Amino acid sequence: MTAFEDTTPFVLALLITFTALVFISIWNNYSSVKVEKEVSKPNNDGPSRTRELLIRFTKFYNDLDAHNNYLYDTQLLPDPKQHIIHALYVGYDESENDEDRKAIKIGLEAIVQFQDLIGDEPLKPEIDEDTDDQLTNLENLELTDEQKKYLDFNNKRIQELETHLSHLKIDINENVLSEEKIDASDRRNVSE
Repeated sequence: MTAFEDTTPFVLALLITFTALVFISIWNNYSSVKVEKEVSKPNNDGPSRTRELLIRFTKFYNDLDAHNNYLYDTQLLPDPKQHIIHALYVGYDESENDEDRKAIKIGLEAIVQFQDLIGDEPLKPEIDEDTDDQLTNLENLELTDEQKKYLDFNNKRIQELETHLSHLKIDINENVLSEEKIDASDRRNVSE
C-alpha cells in the first residue's frame, strides 16, 4: 500500500490553500486600487507650494514696508529669489483674470528690487532734484560711489524686469521703463 492512497486530506489542504491565496489576491487588488485612487486625487487640503511662496513673499514685502526706488539684498528674502520668481511665473500662467495677472506683475516689479551683493542696508536714490536738474545740463557732475552703485544696481533691476515681462509676454509700459532707462543711462554717462 502506498502512502497516498487516501488523497482526500491532501486535495482538501491544497484546495483550502488555493482558495486562501485567491482571496488574499483579490483583497490586495481591491486595497491597492483604493490606495491608487486616494493617491491620484489632488490634495486640496491647503495651499499649493506656489501659493505658499507667493503668500510668504507678499507678507514679507508688506512687512518690510519697502519703497519703490529702494534696492535690497536678496539675503533678506524669506525664500530663494529664483523660487519666488518661478512661483510668480506659475501664478501668472495659472491666473484666470486680469486682476490676478496685475498682482503678479506687481510681484515681479517687487522681486526685482532684490539684488545680490547690495548688503544689509538698502540702496537709496540719493540724487536730489537739484542734482537731477544738473545731470541734464552738466556732464562733469561728480557722483558719489554710493550713487554710482545705486545706478548700476538700478540698471540691473530694470533689465531683469524687462526680461521677466518679455518672458511672460506682458506688455511693457514703455513710458515708465524708458524714463527709468534714460535717467539711469544719463546718470551713468555723467559718472563715466
